[in-house]
Amino acid sequence: MAIADRALNYAVQSFAWNVRIEQGEGVRPLVVFNPHAWPVRAAVAIESNNWKDDAVLVDDQGQPVPFQRIPSTTVTSRVRLCFSADLPALGYRTYRLLPSGAAGTFTTVTASDGVLENARFRLEIDTETGYITRLYDKQAQVEAFTGNAAYPVVIEDTSDTWSHNVFKFDKAIGAFKAVRVKLAEHGPVRSVIRVTSTYGESTLIQDFTMYPDRDQIDVHVVVDWREQFKLLKLRFPVNVKFMRVTTETAYGHLDCAANGDEMPFLGWVDVSGTSRDKEVPYGVSLMNDAKYSLDVNVRDIGLTVLRSPAYAHHIPAVIDPDRLNSFTDQGIQRFSYSLLAHSGGWETSGTVQRAAELNEAPVALFATFHPDGALPQAASYIDVQPANVAVSVLKQAEDGDDLIVRAYETSKTATRAVIRLPHLKREISADFAPCEIKTFRVPRDASQPVTETNMLEWDLE
Repeated sequence: MAIADRALNYAVQSFAWNVRIEQGEGVRPLVVFNPHAWPVRAAVAIESNNWKDDAVLVDDQGQPVPFQRIPSTTVTSRVRLCFSADLPALGYRTYRLLPSGAAGTFTTVTASDGVLENARFRLEIDTETGYITRLYDKQAQVEAFTGNAAYPVVIEDTSDTWSHNVFKFDKAIGAFKAVRVKLAEHGPVRSVIRVTSTYGESTLIQDFTMYPDRDQIDVHVVVDWREQFKLLKLRFPVNVKFMRVTTETAYGHLDCAANGDEMPFLGWVDVSGTSRDKEVPYGVSLMNDAKYSLDVNVRDIGLTVLRSPAYAHHIPAVIDPDRLNSFTDQGIQRFSYSLLAHSGGWETSGTVQRAAELNEAPVALFATFHPDGALPQAASYIDVQPANVAVSVLKQAEDGDDLIVRAYETSKTATRAVIRLPHLKREISADFAPCEIKTFRVPRDASQPVTETNMLEWDLE
């Protein structure tokens, strides 16, 4: 991971050095890169020195951009710049923090210690328990949940490290309870309610984040776990009937049983069906960036956060209580999850794209002035139509100097897709069967044809 981070840093620094940025007194330029093959709107945060109260942030067209100060993750003498970035597909955009100027007028979320509300949703959190008591979709006029959600339940788990012969974790023995619920951030980019809860010797912090212009609820979690022979789940009871459960797998999805059995998944799980409020198609996608096991008991999603068996314990061996045992998942862990409540099914709700964005955020860095740079201040290097075809790979071929493009259909719909690479003046047109994966070899010489290959990059013909 360190090697990959270093390579990424070298790449974006090299790229930023070639962007044409004019010198400006007191100006701090920054460049944000979008790694996805579709346009992304995201809240971007970057460490910064403090700035004057009348500073403004503008994009490459000189238009004001909403931004706010948030606490630094390092030292109290610094802050983090958090702003809304509209990024082109597989491209970048340049922003400038100016010492002064005409600030724009931006809306904010209605926020208090227990309520966040934007044009689409009203989120209510019980200030006594710290649980979500309501996520109301004002547009669809339905409740997303039937009861307490983001409910942190503690479950007895005396199984071994691999949970041999265990199919369910359902013996609840307690739950985290809030010791503090407070509005931690409020501004034109986002508002955050921080819930601090405890159980035994453990602490759980959940930052519930709502945006004025985005429909999903993002939650950043920090858990300091000190328990043994226990498991922690976050539960979300989805308010639908006639439900179907779908989880992400590599380059696709699986339809799953809602029988309470523990099962693996990747970046998202969705429970969709008919709303119990208004008899309309509705559902909730739960996306995450670091936890890959769950159960769905009827319509109640249980995201497995951690478990603490003895390290390398293997049944039928019996744990010796007098021995100094090591236990897994002890100490501080951090991860994020998102709630995407939606009308209709996940196929048309952007679940696949939003989960990918959560797992791979835009990359931002403060840049330097390069008046002679050869690159414009914003550019996109791909265009994919329609949106249900996702490009997941754009790289150099294993053999030769050609490019490899890999794409797949995401919504179970036969599709005619067009993939454009504008800087190479190349266009790929292809028919995708439902959920089909295709790989293409693209010569840099525009006179040579694009060919389809298998995943080993061998020609099909």
